[in-house]
Amino acid sequence: MMRRLILISMLGAFFVFPFSASAQTDATLSNVTVQLWPEYDQPSMLVIVDFQVAAGTPLPVDLTFRFPLDANLIAVAVQSSAGDFLNAKFTGPAAGGEWQSFTMTVDQNAVYRYEYYQPLAFNGNQRIFSYLWDGAYAVNAFQSSVLEPLDAASFVIDPPHQNIQQVSGLKYYNSEPTRLAAGEQYSLTLQYEKTTTALINPPQQGLQPAAPVDENTPGRVSLNNFLPYIIGGLGAVMILGGLFYYWQAGRAPSKRTRRRKHPQAEAADEADEAYCPQCGTRAKPGDRFCRTCGARLRHQQE
Repeated sequence: MMRRLILISMLGAFFVFPFSASAQTDATLSNVTVQLWPEYDQPSMLVIVDFQVAAGTPLPVDLTFRFPLDANLIAVAVQSSAGDFLNAKFTGPAAGGEWQSFTMTVDQNAVYRYEYYQPLAFNGNQRIFSYLWDGAYAVNAFQSSVLEPLDAASFVIDPPHQNIQQVSGLKYYNSEPTRLAAGEQYSLTLQYEKTTTALINPPQQGLQPAAPVDENTPGRVSLNNFLPYIIGGLGAVMILGGLFYYWQAGRAPSKRTRRRKHPQAEAADEADEAYCPQCGTRAKPGDRFCRTCGARLRHQQE
């Protein structure tokens, strides 16, 4: 009885696990475009993957994608009807072996995108990079596009991308669309030499004006436009201050007169004072003799 249960369990596992493993490959993608932008805004590789599920695919459907373990996932998005990319819901990423993976729910027949940065391999002045599509899903039209970085020399793509396109002074190498079956991989190797660290779109250290900023720049206030008003205002303040001072000076003549009489009174008081000619002691008004030594005071003698 025990052996029969074990055999049934093994047979059940045999049928269940292949079904689960192949469930990921059931969906078909109508198109996939992989864009590789080396040294775009970082000294690494920016990988942009756009895809769309095949028409007739029952929605919603959960799709799982893998990317290298040393990469950094930065965006998972869906394109709106206006052409903008908006954040899409996803779970992960989770690491497993040499890969990371995340799962997103596709609930509309639109273009979806995910982006990540992956380090470049440096060998002196040479840069090397490898990309691998792991074949998780069948693709009706798979295409890759590589942006040539600034100051690059000996630029080589394997397999060769013969379709070259110039956009805004930048050169793009495009492959021909190819059909990939479920489980069929696609690999690409890129290498070039570069002696500088120039980036195509370097991060801005601060906002710079598009044109020189001067007094005629819209929204900028020029001091020259208000200088006559400032000078006129200062003149008016000085005139008002002078009038106020003159008015205050005219209101208090008696105080100045009283201040002038104080020194005269003090001089008169000093004239009435007498000092002993013998010991120098100050005498009080009405004294005829010194209170200290008894000498006769001079003013009494006069």
